[in-house]
Amino acid sequence: MTTLTKIITGVGVAIVCVAIAAVGWWSLRPEGPEPVDLEAAVARLESTGREGSDGSSASELDDRGSDSTPATETTSLDTEAAGLSGVWTVVTREGTDVPTGEAAVSFAGYRVVEVLAGGVDESTVVGRTAEVAGAIELSGTALVAAKVEIEMATLRTDDSHRDSHAREALNTKEFPLAVFTLVEPVELPVRLLEGESLSGSAIGDLTIKGVTNRVVFDLEAQLAGNTIVVVGSAAVIFSDYGVDAPTSAAVISVEDHGIMEFQLFLTR
Repeated sequence: MTTLTKIITGVGVAIVCVAIAAVGWWSLRPEGPEPVDLEAAVARLESTGREGSDGSSASELDDRGSDSTPATETTSLDTEAAGLSGVWTVVTREGTDVPTGEAAVSFAGYRVVEVLAGGVDESTVVGRTAEVAGAIELSGTALVAAKVEIEMATLRTDDSHRDSHAREALNTKEFPLAVFTLVEPVELPVRLLEGESLSGSAIGDLTIKGVTNRVVFDLEAQLAGNTIVVVGSAAVIFSDYGVDAPTSAAVISVEDHGIMEFQLFLTR
């Protein structure tokens, strides 16, 4: 065997070993947090005892306004009569690490599929941050305004190298915030007072990397004591925002589409 042949053979063996090691590492990686879930979020909130500073429960909320109309007579919630009108602010937790979904903490983030080179395996990557701020306004029978800001440079996954590539792709130095602004009211059902959940859609403008597109978030919300719990998600295409999906030069490619998601706790 010539020296050149030995070198080529050695390189080939090394490549195979690296590929096998990559597949093994990939398959042993822990799964990321589950998608946002309203029932789980409310349960976490209640387990902390923070659902209402006055100790009120969701079943007691129909007594907040003496003029509240029984659910049998109307399907729309009169937020003023129910004592719910006004501005509700996102609850933040300073010093919170990457949210895993196990704690009652407001967060926002993304889910995207990474594919191993050659398509031999894939994994859903979850990036999240608790650095969110914002507020909503209830008036009449609807959610009439909402704005949420996300500190994009603080998004974290289970891999710091991936996070670094993501910050570069998002150009977080020049565009530190992603912003969602509601553009159409969302009608509120009276059953929200009875501790039941609301399912619907929120249409708004989502700005990422300085580019704004109209999006529709699928929402679920529930009143738990003095807290409104909201979870939502929307499909996004990164290239629509001028974002090139970050990749690893060695083994990983990333799909150009993913899910933006959030879990918010709001109080007055």
